[in-house]
Amino acid sequence: MIISVGICTYNSEKYLPEQLETIIHQTLRVNEIVVIDDASTDQTTRILHDYASRYPDLFRIIRNEKNKGARKNFERALAESKGDIIFLSDHDDCWLPEKVAKVVAHFAAHPQDKVVFTNGVFMDENSAALPSTLWDVVGFTAEVRAYAQTKDDLLRYLLKHGRIVTGATLALKKESLSQILPFRLMHKIWHDAWIALVAANAKMLGYIEEPLIRYRVHSKQQVGYGYMEKIKNNHPVPVLQVKELKGEIGDEELIQLIHVRRKRVRLVRRLSRYIKVDHVISTEILQERKASEQAFSRAKSLPVRLLESFRKMFK
Repeated sequence: MIISVGICTYNSEKYLPEQLETIIHQTLRVNEIVVIDDASTDQTTRILHDYASRYPDLFRIIRNEKNKGARKNFERALAESKGDIIFLSDHDDCWLPEKVAKVVAHFAAHPQDKVVFTNGVFMDENSAALPSTLWDVVGFTAEVRAYAQTKDDLLRYLLKHGRIVTGATLALKKESLSQILPFRLMHKIWHDAWIALVAANAKMLGYIEEPLIRYRVHSKQQVGYGYMEKIKNNHPVPVLQVKELKGEIGDEELIQLIHVRRKRVRLVRRLSRYIKVDHVISTEILQERKASEQAFSRAKSLPVRLLESFRKMFK
């Protein structure tokens, strides 16, 4: 079995060595590290070539002449990797020592899973631990996971409640790539959301509750720095979301959910251009939007409904 790591770098000199060390010194060693460098202008390239000279059979470095962005770079990292199992990695995190071994063991124990994501803990710019976990911050708490135990319910949750899968925790079997590549809807969603939705729809997405990375939060991140406010304030899962999960929905809640449910229908329609979205769940989402539309119509006049919808569109 070949184990690959796909890592994307851009001006990564500050944190890259620490991350590479944690990948190289896993308890179960990886066989290949494919690096896509996005035209870095700092010392990233020098650092990479230094590691490649020390581990010539491990590293394969591909450098873009022009900046292409994270989505295209992770797409290429997957396409270039030769492994039977491919791990995705950010340049600024750290892996816990048994990450690879535990993910490989999960794949062996759960043959239906072709894509796996995990939890993670937070650290700051200086590698000091921060409170909370990735799943606490994105709302995939133990309470919520109770409603995402089956493959159908995991897809249902992703389509209705959004982003719970962090790309830096993903691992994929090579055989899943025929369905996942190329990435689509990149003007609307990140690559990890696309991977998660396609895998969940194919009933091949699984997860490991244990944190297996230390996710760094710092001011230069494209996405992760937005987590800092939630880490500090320990935001709970929204009450309305919990009510919906439990089926405790009356007219007031139906009205509050109108714009969210419209957004879900738009997502399903966009996905349907590229994959055959589960018919039962997509029909359920359409019916739920219809119920909210009916409650919205009963409660508010046409001019008010039009004004609220217009404001939401341009908010």
